Amino acid sequence: MDSAQKGLDALKARRYDAIISDYQMPVMNGLEFLKEVRRLYGTVPFILFTGKGREEVVIEAINNGVDFYLQKGGDPRVQFTEPGHKVIQAVTRREAEKSLVESRKRLAEIIDFLPDATFAIDTGGVVITWNKAIERLTGVKSDDIVGRGNYEYAIPFYLERRPILIDLVIRDEPHRDDHAAGRAPVSG
Repeated sequence: MDSAQKGLDALKARRYDAIISDYQMPVMNGLEFLKEVRRLYGTVPFILFTGKGREEVVIEAINNGVDFYLQKGGDPRVQFTEPGHKVIQAVTRREAEKSLVESRKRLAEIIDFLPDATFAIDTGGVVITWNKAIERLTGVKSDDIVGRGNYEYAIPFYLERRPILIDLVIRDEPHRDDHAAGRAPVSG
């Protein structure tokens, strides 16, 4: 296609796996095209060709979600082979991201359906899921605690922030005898 507008029109008609765009085009440049694609079509992989010495273009492209940018010039064989590799890489990454999002959604739905009060934290101690049963038990809504860290998940049980059993599971330490060290074991 010879213009960004024709590209946008083509995107209305069908779905594409990836977009490769030049920066310099009539009427709408590659950055404007990228912004429109992101606004209208989300995360379709987008590769931008720029001229040499266009660092400001590259920075703006990255800030607007370009998947890859390639500079024109140099060996023509490389210049025309590299986009193919970048398309494959970008499409593969987007498919993996989409699959991960779908997996997490299915897992969250399964956990939410469990009859037992269940929550999970990531390795940074941030709550990543809080099911309906634990909402009923604690009175804390999922929306109010998911994404929170700093032992906030302990407050409904202990009325204070403190490590609980789940924290022992994610610690990267070998087992140690807390009683021998003169400390009370952490329990949850």
